[in-house]
Amino acid sequence: MIKKTITIFLALFFLLTKKIFVRENRMPHKIMDSFSNKLHSIFIFTSFFTLYLSWFEISINGFSINTIIYFLLFLQFVLIIRYFNPKMLEEKRLQSKIINFIKRFSLVIFILNWLVFSFGLAFLCMVLIFINYMFYVFIILQIKKQKEQAEFKSQFGQGNFSQEDIVKKHIINLFESDIVLSDLSRNSVKKQYRLMAKKYHPDVYKGEEKDKFTSINLSYNYLLELVK
Repeated sequence: MIKKTITIFLALFFLLTKKIFVRENRMPHKIMDSFSNKLHSIFIFTSFFTLYLSWFEISINGFSINTIIYFLLFLQFVLIIRYFNPKMLEEKRLQSKIINFIKRFSLVIFILNWLVFSFGLAFLCMVLIFINYMFYVFIILQIKKQKEQAEFKSQFGQGNFSQEDIVKKHIINLFESDIVLSDLSRNSVKKQYRLMAKKYHPDVYKGEEKDKFTSINLSYNYLLELVK
C-alpha cells in the first residue's frame, strides 16, 4: 500500500513538473537536447552520489555547499524533463540493469542506510530509487509505444490515431468484424488467429493483399498482449 501511494505521488510529481517545464510542440535545441541526454544517462550515478555526499556536511570557509549540491541535482532533473526528446528514449542497458538490481534489494539498502547513517537518509535513498525506476519505466513504455505506432502505421497508413482507434483497427483486422475489446479472451484471440493464419497463409492465399499474413501476425501479438 505504501509503495503504491509513493508511486502515485511520484507519478503526479512527474506530471506536474512536465507541465511546468515542458512546452508543447517546442523546437529541437541541438546543444541542450544533447546535454540533457547526457545528464539523463548519468542521472542514476549522480543522484545517489549527491545524496551520500550531502551527508558529510561539506563546507568551504564556513559556507555549507549542501544547498548548492541539492540545487544542482534539482537542476539536472529539471533539464532532463525540460529537454525531453526522442533520442532519450534509447534504452540504456547498463542503467536498466543497475535499476533492476537496486529495486530488487531496495529493502536491504533501506535497512543498511538506516543502520549506518539515519532514517532520513534511508528514506531519501528510497525516494531516489523510485524516481530512477520511474524514469526508466517511463522510457521503456515510450519505446514500446513508439514501436507500436510505427508497426500500426506500416499496417494501416499514416494519420493521427487514438489508442481506441488502434485497438479497434487491430480487432477488425484479425476478426474481420467490429468486436468489443471486453468480449475478447486470450483463447478467442488464439482461435481466431489460427483460422486467419490458415486463410491468409502465403502458400494458400492468392489475393491482392500480399502483406495480409504479416498484418494478421502483428494484430495477433498486439491483442494477445492486451487481452488478459
